Amino acid sequence: MTELFALALIRAQIAAAAAVLLVIILRPSARQLFGPRRAYGLWAIVPAAAAAAFLPSLAETMDFGSPARPLGEWASKLILLWLAGCAVATGVLVLRERLFRNKVEQGLAGPAVMGALWPRVVLPSDFNQRFDAREREMITLHERTHIHRGDPIANLIIAGAGVLGWCNPMIALATRLVRIDQELACDATVVALRGDIRADYAKTLMKAQMSVATSPLACGWATHPLILRVSLLNRREPSLHRDIAGFLTMTFLAIMAMVIVWSVSPRGPDASDLRPGMAAQMDPYTGAITWVQGQ
Repeated sequence: MTELFALALIRAQIAAAAAVLLVIILRPSARQLFGPRRAYGLWAIVPAAAAAAFLPSLAETMDFGSPARPLGEWASKLILLWLAGCAVATGVLVLRERLFRNKVEQGLAGPAVMGALWPRVVLPSDFNQRFDAREREMITLHERTHIHRGDPIANLIIAGAGVLGWCNPMIALATRLVRIDQELACDATVVALRGDIRADYAKTLMKAQMSVATSPLACGWATHPLILRVSLLNRREPSLHRDIAGFLTMTFLAIMAMVIVWSVSPRGPDASDLRPGMAAQMDPYTGAITWVQGQ
């Protein structure tokens, strides 16, 4: 099992990296055709492709192709190294979240949404002085839209993916880009609900961009491409038919990513390779497999 898990882990990292590259290529066109909200959904391709790497491949299911060479003792070492990296990445994530929460307590962070399971809007101590009534309305609407969309839970999943893929530079890039697309999708949702606030919303974006304190789990306005966000506010919302087409397209691409990874994944090593010098015997009545010394 250690050998098979190590091979699946390697396949998952490769599949995830390829999926991230595909999303990077497709996201500008998806944003143009279906709007930012559906373009954000493109990122479902990445976990779908990675998950498919842990399924029995088509070659194993159909019993064709040459089996992969076993990793031997490197399998357990690889898994231990990956687990150690996950532990370090988790520690860094917890530390960054703790530092952010300290700034929240000091009134130095926000506007943002923090908390995945019980999200709440956090505001800086000078919020009322820095922003006028209209700007405060825009900011509060934006942050509450994050909560209604379920973005805090999504950020927890994104952070978890970053931990599991700590060794994959494409995953590190994806965790940055997906947060940008999340903000674009939230902006699109806000202006779709209140089409008359585009100008005021754009002005508030430029002013609120001054806030920089955030965390990997929080939904904040900072560190996002301001020019792109403001330019997208001027675009018309996609029609209902185009929106449905976008949803179906993203779903189809995620399914196809799983199918492709499943079909191209090679066979794992034979059981005899995993236990050299041993032979497998199956009980014809119970189907149980036992190992005996090979002849």
